[in-house]
Amino acid sequence: MTTYIQTNKKVEVSNYPYGFTLKTTLFDYVEFHPKKGYRHCTQTINPKSGRLNNPKKSTYYALLFRYYNEVGHIKCLSYSFNGEKSINVACKFIGQNFDLFASEEITYLYNTCLTMSKVDLQACIIYCGATLEDLKPIYTDFITLAANGLKTNENNFLQMYLDPEKIEAAKKPDYQPFTVRSVQFL
Repeated sequence: MTTYIQTNKKVEVSNYPYGFTLKTTLFDYVEFHPKKGYRHCTQTINPKSGRLNNPKKSTYYALLFRYYNEVGHIKCLSYSFNGEKSINVACKFIGQNFDLFASEEITYLYNTCLTMSKVDLQACIIYCGATLEDLKPIYTDFITLAANGLKTNENNFLQMYLDPEKIEAAKKPDYQPFTVRSVQFL
């Protein structure tokens, strides 16, 4: 069973290797920014001076969380919100682990779901030849649930689902948005 770590919890790891022979204390945490997302950070204590070293920070991810693996080491996993399948996977994880996230993070995650579902909708229209009339019924429930969750901060993530089969059926077969029809030289 995987044990997830709350995003706002700072974990202290003692006897962490520092160089070849020394041991130190490591602090492992996730930094959250409401406009950028999550990034993993670690910070050690210099065993020679006893002072904190500068933190090491990863790049920002739309969703990042930590967990303990089988041997008790802290690992990270991230989710993106690119396309309906990854949006569904991220929403399912958030819904099942809603208590891992603070209120500000829930607001950010609902905003991200709203934004990326609208991006996915627009991409289906532009790059796949689908029409808004065909896609609107598929995306309406998802967007409504996300908007309501944004207002109430309640867990609507488990009900939020974009049906990939219906979206695929709305796309025009053999649609080529980048085909050059004619070239006119001056």
